[in-house]
Amino acid sequence: MLAQNVTITADLSLEQPEVLVGLLLAHILADFYFQPYAWVQERNERHALALPLYLHTLLHGILAAGAMLLLTQNVNGWTLGVSAIVIAVSHFKIDVIKSYCAQSTKAFIADQFAHILILVAVFLYATNQWEVAIHLFKKLSVEHLAVILAYLAVLKPSSIIIKQLLSPWSSEVLATSPSPKHPNDPPTISTEAQQTLSLAGQRIGYLERTLMLTFVLLNQFSAIGFLIAAKSIFRFGDLTKHQDRKLTEYVLLGTFTSVALTMAVGLACGAVLGSIPVK
Repeated sequence: MLAQNVTITADLSLEQPEVLVGLLLAHILADFYFQPYAWVQERNERHALALPLYLHTLLHGILAAGAMLLLTQNVNGWTLGVSAIVIAVSHFKIDVIKSYCAQSTKAFIADQFAHILILVAVFLYATNQWEVAIHLFKKLSVEHLAVILAYLAVLKPSSIIIKQLLSPWSSEVLATSPSPKHPNDPPTISTEAQQTLSLAGQRIGYLERTLMLTFVLLNQFSAIGFLIAAKSIFRFGDLTKHQDRKLTEYVLLGTFTSVALTMAVGLACGAVLGSIPVK
């Protein structure tokens, strides 16, 4: 093992974190910088029969082994070999599964999460720190859970609440202009507003509330004002072009509702933490 005698200290900190950082660096290099797009295309077409997939996983194993050799002094050959093989084989299997999935953000996040989970497990195995990791996990407090709950609350639950609160005015705004009489006619305000509110608007709302919650927990309320001002500037041209008062008021109502909900969640989370900013 890289560390044969790891003891659980009072602060329960993981030793040799540079090994984990090195493994993550090797993963990023192999997955994003040393993998040509042609390899990805062939993997998605031929799946487990794609030769580039084997080269790709071999590269992951080599870079991971190199990172462990460079960042540790007491390295055991058996541990090094097992770690490299586990990383390479698991990467191969995960990528084969991904090759059968549709190319989407969810698939990408799930793929990277699985890879990182394997790297963390290899790190704990190589440094013999499973017991420390378990004790750290058991030290999760109500403060940690409150922060996790707050970030989850400002995403989809808040999005649903905002949609319900704005529903009395949604139909009126979307019906501001008549639908195009011909498919080749330019899109009306109604069509554009509907597409924006249902697609990009939702993603913008997620990012907006995540940033605002972070600023609240860091006691950076001035940054929230900057964020709202920046959004208003970008929205100004679109609202001016349409010259639609109802749409303008609707957007302002949605923005302030989002801000109010996020501020409420952030302040409630800060109360649980005991003080703001988060210590």
